[in-house]
Amino acid sequence: MVDNLLMIKADEVLAKIEEGKPVEYENIIIYGDLDLHRLDLPLNKNKRKIIKSIIKIEYSTIKGDVFFDHSSFSQLVDFDGTVFTKAANFSDSHFQEDAGFSESQFQGEANFSRAHFGTEANFSRARFNDADFGRARFDKNMNLSNAKIYTLRLSDAIFADGSNIYLKDFNFNRIVVRWNSIRDHLPFNGSVYLTLIKNFRNLEQFKDEDNCYYQYRKEKQARTKKIFPRLVDGLVWLSCGYGVRPSHTVMLSVVIMVIFTAIFWASSALQFSAATASHHAASISLYDALYFSSMMFLGRNPQNLSIVEGYEYLTVVETLLGWLLMALFLVTLSKVMLR
Repeated sequence: MVDNLLMIKADEVLAKIEEGKPVEYENIIIYGDLDLHRLDLPLNKNKRKIIKSIIKIEYSTIKGDVFFDHSSFSQLVDFDGTVFTKAANFSDSHFQEDAGFSESQFQGEANFSRAHFGTEANFSRARFNDADFGRARFDKNMNLSNAKIYTLRLSDAIFADGSNIYLKDFNFNRIVVRWNSIRDHLPFNGSVYLTLIKNFRNLEQFKDEDNCYYQYRKEKQARTKKIFPRLVDGLVWLSCGYGVRPSHTVMLSVVIMVIFTAIFWASSALQFSAATASHHAASISLYDALYFSSMMFLGRNPQNLSIVEGYEYLTVVETLLGWLLMALFLVTLSKVMLR
């Protein structure tokens, strides 16, 4: 069926681009290389070739290399449903209007490194082997919904404020990216987050894995309407940062010791032991209360201080909390450090 399609030479397409005429084709076969380097076109201040033509080649097949790199497209670029049988090079190009590659197939190299997308970059349902978007800039959204790719490189890609990257039902083997590059541009979707967590683990980007998981749990908690699960998630966040923030456990431990210090001191629940009471004419100080609270939290017996009768339950509660938090700290620390 493909062989029955209208076939045109790449030179015909290039001639229209050089003359600034619209390039609008559908269901054709283009044979030969689409190489803009061969055209005598003016350059802008960034030394990119200025392309004034609308380029709309839909549901077609390009049997040759495509060299549209180092170009500035002032009009629509639309390759929806088109098959690139060889290399497709759009590196360091500027798309001032929408860039449409929905349902496109890239059978060779797909190079969009350092490209600048001024508006929507639509790659939904596209098919790639490998695609390089390293150091690309996206002023608006990047849509990869339902796309399929083996390796996607987004190293040092820049997403402008308010832009999003859509990865719903995105099928990939791995994404080379740092979490901080996309964390504020990823609409919440549980399956997308969990897939990214697995991706970071496979690439041994453990810090990115933890940060992605932490964000996933926070987003999920914010969307939970049932009271009990929200309370449980809140407790898990407070106590250990969802299992990836041992610093939360340390801070909570300090807070608990300070609270019990205040209780012991304000309620006069402490006294010097009988053996040393004669040597302490002054009352229990705040420092003494802090020392006692710290020892109780660690499950140790403080020297020279004891609890007043009737307040023993306070020491039981603080010691129990101390044991629980120390165990939680060790578990969380081992999860983060030992991989």
